Amino acid sequence: MSNKIYEGGYFNEYQKMRYVNSLPETSSLQARRILSRAKSIEETYGQDLYNFTLDQIESLLHYLNPSTLNASRANFYMVQNYIRWGIEQDLRDTNINPLDVLAENNYFKKFIDTSKKALYTNDEINNMISVCVNAQDAFPIIAIFEGVFGKSGYDELLNLKRQSIVSENLISLTDGEHERVINVSQDFMNLMYKALDQKTYIKKIGILKPTMRSSAEANLEQSDYVLRNVITRSQTNGKADKFLIQRRIAAVKSYNDDWVRVLSPYIIRNSGMLYMAKTFMISTEKSKNIIMKK
Repeated sequence: MSNKIYEGGYFNEYQKMRYVNSLPETSSLQARRILSRAKSIEETYGQDLYNFTLDQIESLLHYLNPSTLNASRANFYMVQNYIRWGIEQDLRDTNINPLDVLAENNYFKKFIDTSKKALYTNDEINNMISVCVNAQDAFPIIAIFEGVFGKSGYDELLNLKRQSIVSENLISLTDGEHERVINVSQDFMNLMYKALDQKTYIKKIGILKPTMRSSAEANLEQSDYVLRNVITRSQTNGKADKFLIQRRIAAVKSYNDDWVRVLSPYIIRNSGMLYMAKTFMISTEKSKNIIMKK
């Protein structure tokens, strides 16, 4: 079988497309991502992943650079399944899959990048917020940290309006189907009001590069939504899409090189969940001590 490198996103693209097209849509998306990233490793070894030795497979699993056990496990099983498919299609030189006897957590763990920060403390989140020049950038950080998210596409966050304020420190959330009311911090409320009142967005942290033709500032769309796009030629109905959140997080990353690799909405959310759980435990313990003293 030829190992020709086709023009496009995959090594031996014909076989890769045969494989991904045989998968359910949910599995196909992950397979496309991993097989696309595998291309540079396959080019190095001059052969398709389905013919890799164990050492070559492990070099790919390290290269994929997972930050969690679940991610490492998912990478492993995708590669394992692709090699199995290669054997079934009589593409692999042998009928032995090197990964078939290695599926255990200790093996998955060896590929995890332990240098990546998995969670942020409350103080670190506050530091991120304090350096933001735009309330429109800072607000998604504190909102996600305090539990505003949604089932898909950050719906709860994007649906927030001035009318979502129920009373002091209480806001109403909706993902389009379900509604709930949550208690939030005073810092949350302060940033929400600032984001609502912000009319001009400062781009590139206010630094205008010589190569930039546009101004370092841009007017924001005016509506009752808390988070808004800058005004462009494309008209919207006032509500931003999920890509706005990604742009706002990317803007915060630009303040600190250490945040570039690891800051994401999911890490912010998980950090907030851990902080709230810890706060609840401390509060519960204090209550028990007070009752015992009485």
